[in-house]
Amino acid sequence: MAESDERPRSVPPPSDGDGHAPSSQDDDEAGLWSPPPPGRPRPAPPPGSNPGRPPQYVPRRRPGDLRRIPQLFGDTLALVGRRWRGFGEYALIGVAGYLVALVMLFLGLNALFDGQFFSKIEELTDPLGDSTVDFDAWLESFEVTPTPLAIGLLMAFGLASVVGFTLQDIATTRLALDDVQGREVNANRTLMATLRCLPKIFAFCVAIGLAIGLLGCGLCALLLWAAPVLGILWALAFIGAALVFGPLLAVYFVMVYVEPRLPSPRRWWHLMKGRKAAIWGRVFLISLAAELVWLALSMSLGALPIAPLFGDLIVNAIILPIVFMVVAVAHLLIYADLLSGEESAPAEVESPS
Repeated sequence: MAESDERPRSVPPPSDGDGHAPSSQDDDEAGLWSPPPPGRPRPAPPPGSNPGRPPQYVPRRRPGDLRRIPQLFGDTLALVGRRWRGFGEYALIGVAGYLVALVMLFLGLNALFDGQFFSKIEELTDPLGDSTVDFDAWLESFEVTPTPLAIGLLMAFGLASVVGFTLQDIATTRLALDDVQGREVNANRTLMATLRCLPKIFAFCVAIGLAIGLLGCGLCALLLWAAPVLGILWALAFIGAALVFGPLLAVYFVMVYVEPRLPSPRRWWHLMKGRKAAIWGRVFLISLAAELVWLALSMSLGALPIAPLFGDLIVNAIILPIVFMVVAVAHLLIYADLLSGEESAPAEVESPS
């Protein structure tokens, strides 16, 4: 009987199908900066990361996978912290538009109410006045005079408020995309590019808003007048569609902001294929967090010794641009995750130059 071979055998190198494969490990265990298996090169950074930053733990994701919700919030705040100077400049644009809109609003209301607006407001905001003002009688005391000047000022109010925040939103989104894709970041150049494309994007956003308003409010009012039952059913259907598709439209507007051509609805729908529920949840949580932060800051800053009406407006001038900035960056990161799964991603994004 032959003697058995007792010599130690060498351990074979790990193969693609063994437990060292990234797909067989949990994302928490197979991070970007975790030690690579023997004989294997360190994996390349995932799309959206910045290789020039100091090494840190980043969970490995396949192209097109959405980053986890805690990481999304963390990366959003980190990006805002890195580019706070550029984002701050854009926020000042939003503040300027908001303040110009307030001036147009006050002047327009004063002209609409035949010069009574400011004197009537003092009746409610004067701390030494009567605290038991009859609000219904106060409203009925206004004399409405819809002059062309009043209508023009009120239209200027709407235009200034929308243009200021839209410009801030577009510039913030474009600058954030330059950062996550590793391109050179230049806040002034990004702002100039935003100004060039603003008329086209603004016209498209206004058209979308009018279409939604006519289909929602306009058609609903018409049906309620002609056939109340159909009007109620249409209102319920429209509200349901808004709840389902509203959060998903955040991705579409990011595409409109950063891509050289208006994206087709078909491409937008295909880009979110298999991840619509995850996108809906992330956008909803981002909106909820923004609302809670805005409410908390408004309540805390609203305690300042300022007249209630003007105090709320001043507080909003400080808070709203910051909230819009953070939300725009979070939406951009979702889009960047989706874009990393497209083979034609580099050709579909507009160059900042």
